[in-house]
Amino acid sequence: MKWAGGLIFTISTIGFTTQTPITQVGFTSQASINHVSRRGPKAPAGPKPAMGWNSFWPLGCGKQVKEDNLSKQAGLLVEKGLNKAGYTTVIIECGWEDWPSSDGSPNIKESAFSEGIDRFSDDLNSKGLRLGLGTWAGNQLCKRNPHEKFHGGDIPKDLKRYVSTLADRGMRYLSHRPCDLASPNRLQDPNQAKELNSRYIQMEDAIHDSGKEIFYATGQWGASPDVNRQLQANSWKVADDTRDNWNSLIRTMNALAPFAPKAGPGSFIDLGLLQLGNNKMTDPEKITQFTFWAAAKSPLIFSTDLSQLDQYYTDILTRPAIISINQDDLGKSITLNRRYSGEKDIWSAPLSDGSTVAVIVNWENQVAQKSIKMSDLGFSSARVTDIWTGKDYGTFNDTVQYSQYSGPHGSLLLKLTETKPAPKRNLKRFPAEVADAMGSARLKDVNPKAKAISMISPNGGGGVRWNNIPGGPAKGDVLVSIDFINADLATGDGDDSKLNFRRTVFTINDTDKVYVDFPISGLLWEDVYEGFLVSLPLNPGDNRVLIEGVDDWAPDFVCLSVEQTADQQPSSS
Repeated sequence: MKWAGGLIFTISTIGFTTQTPITQVGFTSQASINHVSRRGPKAPAGPKPAMGWNSFWPLGCGKQVKEDNLSKQAGLLVEKGLNKAGYTTVIIECGWEDWPSSDGSPNIKESAFSEGIDRFSDDLNSKGLRLGLGTWAGNQLCKRNPHEKFHGGDIPKDLKRYVSTLADRGMRYLSHRPCDLASPNRLQDPNQAKELNSRYIQMEDAIHDSGKEIFYATGQWGASPDVNRQLQANSWKVADDTRDNWNSLIRTMNALAPFAPKAGPGSFIDLGLLQLGNNKMTDPEKITQFTFWAAAKSPLIFSTDLSQLDQYYTDILTRPAIISINQDDLGKSITLNRRYSGEKDIWSAPLSDGSTVAVIVNWENQVAQKSIKMSDLGFSSARVTDIWTGKDYGTFNDTVQYSQYSGPHGSLLLKLTETKPAPKRNLKRFPAEVADAMGSARLKDVNPKAKAISMISPNGGGGVRWNNIPGGPAKGDVLVSIDFINADLATGDGDDSKLNFRRTVFTINDTDKVYVDFPISGLLWEDVYEGFLVSLPLNPGDNRVLIEGVDDWAPDFVCLSVEQTADQQPSSS
């Protein structure tokens, strides 16, 4: 949907106070998430998410990558005022690099820059812009198009020289991905993951040793003990490249869910290139992507032919209120608070001024009204302001709920102030050990402290069933918290069969059914996502809860916890 009276129709949202209670059991502990020390003063630069333009989609990696074309795009960046909004990094993703010299010095393709890259870099600087480069270097350079002569696996002999030379030519942003090595098999195998991560670490060390201020952006990291070195990069990816379709957004949002708590100032999760401009996505979908990326503190880097970027999308990209959310000093990514599968997601994050930003994503293929419970955001009440329009809607709670319409696959973006925390939830825990493993399902050890029901085959072939689950005082929805494991990673950016989630059906007392989509919980089948909230229609007294996979295997389930009312709590006497 376009601007309506100068305002965006598809956006209005809420905030939160308490982060979603995610803990990963395995190689990424909560302690390591919250207490990772960073390097000294020579650590890679960049306290805020990068903002800029990338050459990949408009120019590719071949003959179109040349100085004239790049200079035109840089000129349009300034002409359209995007630089004044903060989009100052011009990134040549590929097609600029030839095989390095024997001493490790990089070589620039003459077909791209006949007189070297220095003149182009100087021209950028004169416009208040800076040069960014994408490389598949590190332990190796790899082909980005069939005509290149690179030999996968070869290594520039002196990475410090490689980095320093490029920095001397004006490079201030380096995007590094190690060929096409970030497949699920490699990410999940400790030995291959260590080899993959070592490529990032070697480049990171070269940047550190060079003493240059360079924003260092990496690809996906694998599950080896050194994975937390990713927090010393300025940004790192959790999914493959974004494409111009809704499924690509679904895959990326699900990939963010387990890793969002790890992001922080100077080390952000890169959700990929923004798909604005002329492509297959609808206007609401594009705005949802921009909204979500901004609130997640992802780098805001778009890749489109600027000569085709109309005023509508220029206005969106330069909206000060949205950019200020992205560049907030606290640097905290939104985390997943609630998923109402098939209806909406609710994500939120704290901001440096003490307020909360929230994003509500409309999963429906139609315009739909979205009502928000403040308790889903950790509050008993809050004052709600629409960030896109600036309109103050007043104070809301669970009785008087905030409600707004959203376009198909649209979103709401809200700021919450004057918040009052919600009462602490009291949950009664039912671990996997007290559940029945049905059909193909089996009880397995996850770690010394946890077991899970796994091997839940699809469509009735297996299941996990809890008996004697207490309901509330009357029949109705009861809040249930699920701890689960799902490491079924998407295999690439073009694979629509796996979108980093698994669909399940909960059957209550053999009658009522609730469908739930679980995101990934981490890289490994030992990484537990704790506190995924679902509302189930339970009867007073005892209930049977059966979980099965839909059209695919279900996640592994560690425990189910049920919210208890005050009169259900054991007496303290």
